[in-house]
Order: sequence, then structure tokens, then C-alpha cells
Amino acid sequence: METKPHILRYRVLRRWGFISKKEGKQMIEKKINLIIKCALLGILILNITPLIFAETNQPLVITGAMLIDGTGAKPIKDGVVVISDDRITQVGSKTNLTIPKGSKTIDLEGGIILPGFINAHVHCAYDESRLQTWAKEGVTTVRDLAANPPETSYKKRDLLNKNPFNARLVAAGQPMSGGFRSKYVPVLIITTVEEARFEANRILDEGADLLKLMIDSNFGSELMPESAAKEIIEIAHKRGTRVATHIGLSRDIQHAINVGVEEFAHMVIDPLPDDLITKMVDAGTYVTPTIEIQKGWGFDTYILDNLGRFVKAGGKVVLGTDYASDTFFEFELGMPLKEILWMQEAGMTPMQIIESATKNAAVVCNLGSVLGTLEEGKIADILVINGNPLKDLTNLKKVRLVLKGGKIIRQ
Repeated sequence: METKPHILRYRVLRRWGFISKKEGKQMIEKKINLIIKCALLGILILNITPLIFAETNQPLVITGAMLIDGTGAKPIKDGVVVISDDRITQVGSKTNLTIPKGSKTIDLEGGIILPGFINAHVHCAYDESRLQTWAKEGVTTVRDLAANPPETSYKKRDLLNKNPFNARLVAAGQPMSGGFRSKYVPVLIITTVEEARFEANRILDEGADLLKLMIDSNFGSELMPESAAKEIIEIAHKRGTRVATHIGLSRDIQHAINVGVEEFAHMVIDPLPDDLITKMVDAGTYVTPTIEIQKGWGFDTYILDNLGRFVKAGGKVVLGTDYASDTFFEFELGMPLKEILWMQEAGMTPMQIIESATKNAAVVCNLGSVLGTLEEGKIADILVINGNPLKDLTNLKKVRLVLKGGKIIRQ
């Protein structure tokens, strides 16, 4: 026989001692309603508590943990970060800092303080559920390298970025190519300097954070003329932003270097000659390997070797997975530990990998002046974990605390 809801509530509350048999029906109902209201209020308070300190002028102090600041410098054993509003106002060793009076202190004894991580190559990021999964695992910023359709993405980006519990979304514009097309994202075909100038300015006027080029002769595609590609890069720089470049084959690297490409959004999938590695390093080119997508496609035969030799030569690497660029296999959402462990397998040290996910990733997102490292004046995106990632990178999944823009979004 089914028990009616009001009878069930009565039995549960009587068992817990909130009401007694002697109380009349009217009094019992009043108590039940009061208990329900208190419970709902408690849930509301729990939901807004992480934002309380960020909404006041009370400084927040994180202390008692080892600090890895993302610059590549040696860790600070007894690290402290002082935050006011959304910015870091002090950072360093506890013995060298003065804690402001009236601060709220969070003692994280035994923890490891890191900058929030950045996945600098994703797609399909215009989704609140995905953004919140990234954020709560400590990936506080993601860069979508071309949404589909791009014309309607920037207002949505701005709306999503208003929610502090979402990972910060950086949006590239519609890709531009000399002939290479993608079945996933509409690509603009550029053949002249005039077209390059018009489209680059139009995309930035619409609200893109950066531009994306496709320099790839795969499947016999035409490369964009050097003069047109140079024009796109020059326009981006004049307007204070950067260009990410899709490239797949080593034969196209010289063309990319000639036009001034500053970042390869993939590691090439064929053998990368040492002389080209030298040219890439000398040009200061960043590489986002995207091992996960290459593994998924079965194009990873040379990836780890290419990456290892590039790093050994002094090349600059960025963390990025090409998340959701295809849907025939399942990508890792949140902290991209698979990608990180493959980077380690290629020969990168844990510190180099952390730097790739923080300082270097912030640079290619055009946010290097405000994000990516724990330094005074920068935005307080912070990941605190249990366990030293320099000894075991899987500790990155042991999240203890996450702040985004000075707001506690996970504790």
C-alpha cells in the first residue's frame, strides 16, 4: 500500500525528534512548513557561500601550501597568495609577506597551489555544462578555435563568461584558408591581400578574441598566398591580438615561418626534420600538440618523437587537446590528464607541462598580461590540489580548491 506524502513526512520528522505525538495537527503542519523553509534556506546559503568573500572588500588569503607559480621558477614551500576582489595583490613565501588586517584566511596545509589551467585548443565549448566541468576540475580558461556557426558565437560567449562557475571562454574567429576546408567548421577561402584585409577586420569587428589560419596542403589543398597570410597576421597584431594556425604536415612549416606564424595549433603528423625544428625555435613559435585528437585519428606515429625533439631544442609548448573536434571517439572533459601524461611520455618534465598549461597557454590566448601565472596584479585563477604534481602528475585530479577571478567556485 502506498504511503501518502504528508504521512511519510510526519513519520520521518517524529522519528528524528522534531515533533511529538502530543502535538495537534495544526501545530504539526506549522512545524513541518517551518522545517522545509529552513532546509531550503540552508541549500540557498550553501550555493552562494563560495561567492561571499568575492562580493566584499575583505581580502582573501590562501596559505599553508607549496606554491608553483607557473613561471617555471622553483616551488615555494610555505606559499601565500593574497587576493583582493579578482586580483592577486601579494604572492610569495609566508616569511616575506604582510597579511592584511581583517583578511579571511584559508589554511591549505599539505596542499599545492597552482595557477588555473588553460586548455588552449577546444571546440564545442559554447556549452555551460562543459564549461562548468572544466572549471571545477581547475581548467579555468578554454580557447575555442572556431565555433560553428561563428557569426552568432560572440554574444553567447559574453553571456557565458558572466557566470563565475563557467570556465572563461576565449573565442577564435572563423578559420581562413587558401584552399583547405573542414567538414566541421565553415572555412573562408582567401586568395588576395584585399580579401585577407577585409575578412580579418570583419571577424575582429564582430567580436572574435583572435584569428585562425589554416596553412595545410593536405589532400592537395592550395596554400594561402604569403602576402595574404602576412596581411592577416599584421592586422591581428595592429589590433592587439594574435593568430593561431592549423598545420598538419612538415612540408608547410617553411611557408608558415615565412609569413610570421606565431603558433602551430597542432604538432605535424609526419617526421619533423631537425632543421625545421631549429627554425621554429628560432622564430619563437609555440606548438599546441593536440595528442589526443591525433591518437583518436591514428595519426600519432611521429607525434611524440616530434614533440620530444622540439622540446629538447628549446621549443615552447602549449596544452591543448582539440576537444570535440570530432565525435567518433570520446574526448576527456575537464582536466586533460591523458594529454598531460602523453606529453610526459614525449619527454616533457612535469614543470614544463605545468608551464605549458599556464604561462604559455595564457600567451597564445592573448591573456599573458593578466592570466597564467601567480604574480602580483594578475587575475586570481587558482587551482589547489592534494599531492605534488612534480612527483606524480595524476595528482592534478585531486582537486581541493578552485578560484576563478578571485571567487571560490569549488571547495
